[in-house]
Amino acid sequence: MANDARIATMPPGTRRWRRFEITLPVRVTVDKFRQVNVISSRGAKVNAGGLVFFADTDLEIGDEAEIAFTDHSLTVRAVVRNRGGNQHGVKFLATSADEAEQLALFRQVLSSKMGRLDA
Repeated sequence: MANDARIATMPPGTRRWRRFEITLPVRVTVDKFRQVNVISSRGAKVNAGGLVFFADTDLEIGDEAEIAFTDHSLTVRAVVRNRGGNQHGVKFLATSADEAEQLALFRQVLSSKMGRLDA
């Protein structure tokens, strides 16, 4: 609940999470219209709340995907929040205990490599 209050009081243009200019190999799985697409890509502009991945595919804002961090055997669920050309910005989701655990593990790995995660 405290995080919700912090988000509500943040000035426009302020990020909740610190962004890291690193590139990570990712595998993006999208199940759209009962057709599963698996895309090998790279994640960039990574933070604890999401990332940008690059793919020549027809994803729309609101589409969900699984993002697998191939170097760390972690998979998180995400939703497309913005896109431009072949860049897709996603926000990580955690709507179940398993998803929350995977996201916590990802944040732990990111923190151990990059340091402090908040802005």
